[in-house]
Amino acid sequence: MLVGVGVDLLHLSRLRAVLARRDPARLAGRILCTDELHDWRNLGGSTFQSERYLALRWTAKEAAYKALYPLCTPTWKDLCVSKAGPKPVLGFASDSRLAPASSDRLERLRMHLSVSHDADLMVAYVVIEQT
Repeated sequence: MLVGVGVDLLHLSRLRAVLARRDPARLAGRILCTDELHDWRNLGGSTFQSERYLALRWTAKEAAYKALYPLCTPTWKDLCVSKAGPKPVLGFASDSRLAPASSDRLERLRMHLSVSHDADLMVAYVVIEQT
C-alpha cells in the first residue's frame, strides 16, 4: 500500500550560501545522523565532496519528510542515507526516536529513494510503501 510520495529540489547555490554563513560542521551536525556525520568527517576535506554529500542528504530527507507526513514527523537526524551498492538507501537512523521496532506501523515501511543532480541542481524523489 502506498503511504506517500515526496520530492525536493535544491539549488546548490542556496546550500553554498548557507555554508558561507555558517560553519559547515555546524550544518552537518544539525542535519546528519550519527553514521552520516562520521562518514562526512572522513571525506578528507574536499569542499566539492562535502557539498554534494550534504546536498544529497538534505534533499533526500526533505522528500522523505513530505512522503511520511502525517504518518510520522521525523527530524533530520531520524533519517539516514547510506550507500549500499550503486545507489543511496534511505532508512531510519539506528539511534532514531522513530526506530521501526518501536512501532508496528513503521516496522512495515519501505522507503524508495531516487536522486539526481545536474550542474547546480539536486533533486530527490521518495516513495513510501507499507508492506
